[in-house]
Amino acid sequence: MNQNKTEVFQELIKRQPDFLERPLEELLPMRFMGEVAVNAYRGLIKRLDDLPLSIEEKESRLRDGQDAGKALLAIETRIGELLPSVEEVQRTGKGGSRRQPDGSLRRGGSQRVLPEGIKTHQAQRARAIASHPKEVEEVIKEAEENEDIPTKTAVLNKIAYKRERERTKGKRETTQIEMMGEAYLYYSKLEDALRIIPSKPPVDLREQDYLKIKAIALLINKRLEVFFDEKKEKSLPR
Repeated sequence: MNQNKTEVFQELIKRQPDFLERPLEELLPMRFMGEVAVNAYRGLIKRLDDLPLSIEEKESRLRDGQDAGKALLAIETRIGELLPSVEEVQRTGKGGSRRQPDGSLRRGGSQRVLPEGIKTHQAQRARAIASHPKEVEEVIKEAEENEDIPTKTAVLNKIAYKRERERTKGKRETTQIEMMGEAYLYYSKLEDALRIIPSKPPVDLREQDYLKIKAIALLINKRLEVFFDEKKEKSLPR
């Protein structure tokens, strides 16, 4: 079933370049197909090295996956643009509802609310992606450079990271005044690492992936061991 949706999605984005012009009620099921396709491609890309394919075939699979990821981001952006704003939804009155031409509902004879097929948290994410085109482009570029597939999660993580960095900007400026030169640089690098590293490790890791990640984790731990060794801590200058 997933393979069928993947093929349908590929045919859609390759043979119908005007798919973004479709109304909201048609974009929502397309988004679902795109999510299935991107997840399937991500699983395939992780196994590419183990598959008996030529270099050209592997590169073709990667390009298809990247195209699917970019198309899904474009669809999500368009959905975010077409959805009623948060203010419109909040002002919606009680009462009956009726279908509008763009697929949304109108209740109480006044404001539009979310259409069927999309939940509040999904709408919030779509609006966030639509309002951050720069971050979308950055994620796509990074995925191409790293031979990876651009995803909605990567865009949302980048948005959250930049927001957090801006929120803590004043705090960091105060910290910079309180701490001395190299100590502040070291501290700020650790803060950056804390924001970038995901709070939970990925699931379903292959053994070779686990070993590579573990090697980096052990190296990081080695560099920080002075802060966990009581004897070394006591020897630090005060």
